[in-house]
Amino acid sequence: MGSKSLAKNRYNPKPLDEVMGGWSDKLNQYGQKSAQAAQLQSCLEDTLGPILSKKCRVAHYKEGTLTIEAASATLATRLNFLKMDILSAFRKVGLHDCALVKITTNPEAQQRLTNKVESQSSTYQANRSMSQATGEHLLALAQSAPPSLKAKLERLAKHANTTQKK
Repeated sequence: MGSKSLAKNRYNPKPLDEVMGGWSDKLNQYGQKSAQAAQLQSCLEDTLGPILSKKCRVAHYKEGTLTIEAASATLATRLNFLKMDILSAFRKVGLHDCALVKITTNPEAQQRLTNKVESQSSTYQANRSMSQATGEHLLALAQSAPPSLKAKLERLAKHANTTQKK
């Protein structure tokens, strides 16, 4: 009889905390870090504006140091001039212990933020085509152009013929 009751208990559902062990704590911590990163990125966007914020991101905030990744060295230099403004803005939103803004260069920072934009622009470029009239205008212009430019214009005009056939 004892072995029968053990077999039944083996198939009873177990609480999620028992099955997952420490995973629920890790998932909770990951969710909190993700929410904090989104809040920091939002503050950076408000501070820098839409153009600059698309080319950099908040890498992390640890022990009073805010690390920002810039997509290029030129942008990193520009952000270094704005460090005090960034520091002030982050202190205003509640990071009173923020004492240092560190700017690093990471070309992948922009890619992480703009994957959606690039996929939209590639579909837009795929749908563009050249009209037959534009091709004819390019050929007419090529007749009076210097030889090097003439060859390039004629090659470009051929695209009008191929796009119309598709």
